[in-house]
Amino acid sequence: MTKMARDSRSRIIWILAVVIALLILAMVFLFVVRPSVSSYVFNKQIEAQSYVFADMVAQLQNTGAYQVQIGNQTLVLVPYQFPQE
Repeated sequence: MTKMARDSRSRIIWILAVVIALLILAMVFLFVVRPSVSSYVFNKQIEAQSYVFADMVAQLQNTGAYQVQIGNQTLVLVPYQFPQE
């Protein structure tokens, strides 16, 4: 085998090794990193939702109303009183 043929084979082996390493990294990202990050974000969203709801209930109990800004409009939430029969 000539030196040129060995260099060519060596280069092809290195290229294939790099491609395989990149594929392994992509698989690890898709099946390990991404689901764990998504799970973390989802749990934090649920936690934030519970804090907002608790704040809404507390403010409704204290002041009797809760204001929500939607764009340039304000939505006022008040407790509903069931009619007495």
